[in-house]
Amino acid sequence: MNHEQFQDMLDELVGQSGVGQEVLGDVLARTSLRAPQETSRVEIAAGNPTARRPVDQRAIPQGTVSKAVKALKDKGLLEDGEKLLWSPDGRTLSPLRLGGRYAIAGAKVLQAGQRPRHVTTALFGLDSSRVLGTTHDAAGSWDQVADLIHQHVTSLKNACDQDRARRGLPPLRMLGVGVEAGAPVHDGQVMPLSRDRSGHPVPLADKLHRLFQAGPGFDRPVPVIAENDVNALAVLTIHQIHYAVPDLVVVGVDDEGVGGGLVMDGRLRRGGNGGAMEIGHLSVGFPIGQDPYSSATGTGFKARCLCGQLGHVNTLAPPRRIVEAFGSGTMEQISQINTRDPEFRQAQQVFKHGGAALGRALTHVSNTVNPSRIIMYLPAALAGPEPDTAATAYLGAVRQELSYAFAAPDQPDYLRIRAFPANPKDFALLGAQAAAVCVLESFIEHALRLDGCKTGSRRSTTTSQVPAE
Repeated sequence: MNHEQFQDMLDELVGQSGVGQEVLGDVLARTSLRAPQETSRVEIAAGNPTARRPVDQRAIPQGTVSKAVKALKDKGLLEDGEKLLWSPDGRTLSPLRLGGRYAIAGAKVLQAGQRPRHVTTALFGLDSSRVLGTTHDAAGSWDQVADLIHQHVTSLKNACDQDRARRGLPPLRMLGVGVEAGAPVHDGQVMPLSRDRSGHPVPLADKLHRLFQAGPGFDRPVPVIAENDVNALAVLTIHQIHYAVPDLVVVGVDDEGVGGGLVMDGRLRRGGNGGAMEIGHLSVGFPIGQDPYSSATGTGFKARCLCGQLGHVNTLAPPRRIVEAFGSGTMEQISQINTRDPEFRQAQQVFKHGGAALGRALTHVSNTVNPSRIIMYLPAALAGPEPDTAATAYLGAVRQELSYAFAAPDQPDYLRIRAFPANPKDFALLGAQAAAVCVLESFIEHALRLDGCKTGSRRSTTTSQVPAE
């Protein structure tokens, strides 16, 4: 991974503060844990032995925290908050929050198959909860995607800087740009879905790195983080639930496929080449010993997955496949078929078949990685169907299959359902937000030396990290 720009910033902060970059990472991690709510130096220093993430558990000397906070405030990554806080013994605490001087950008690439079709880019505050501006454009190639993201970020930042200048504020600084794609992403490359090697990795991060060098509007090169779309959604989810559970699987069902994000010990796990938790490519429904690839076998298995194989969850569970199996109408129309309609039984079976395939995959996930919770994002028509409609069979079949999982706890909230925004622009904005929060997460993980990056401190110094007491 290319984190040179992150390391340059950390070297400056280490030199200014006299504390190690891991301490800086600890302080940022604990501040982001509560964001957008505010925290304090006392809360940061105390740590929490029962916290879900190891990074939040140990105590740090108050003096060390103060040095780190001063440097991070001088840099603009932290700032004073607005609401007074109180300690358990009644003392007033100075509030602290992520800084408003920095922004992060996120881009959602919508695809049809493996080809890009549209790009939505948004600029956010540092914790990704405050939207500073958005823009949308059609795109027909990955080169065009890179050019558009660069143009979008530049124009959005210029507009924000002009507004800030009118209010007497300095220009924004960019912590980085995140971009998500609907395919496995490894080391900044969008990987081909097919295993016949006819496709080639797209070096998306490298394309963007070349564009985001220092120039008009940017005082230094801007880091770029490329991520799989559901992995990015998993990072956003763990920030939104404030790391309430350490082991989590996030599932996203979009029009064309099913993806997953695996979180273990509070950290996203991508696997050896970015293909971890590719739920949509699990094979389901074949008798033991039968070759599923010799011929199509049964309803729903006649079409191939986007990767070219037969029998995958992606051939049954996504909305597009449900529409194809039913044979007419749109997803919204089919989901509204109720018990009074003559086509109810047919529609019910199609939804049940798709939901059962997805539920079978979640059973395998539960038994393999044993997450504390599964959070599944679905289109609104599947997440909250009207009573007595055929679409209710989908989640019913998911839950029925999951109930057979050996490792799944017998808890009603083990599987949590969230609806994707129905409005296409809101859906794209959610993806852009997820991509943006990956920038902050990547910076923190790099500071904590958890990302496996070989970029190390280049500072010549006698200072070192102050040990915990």
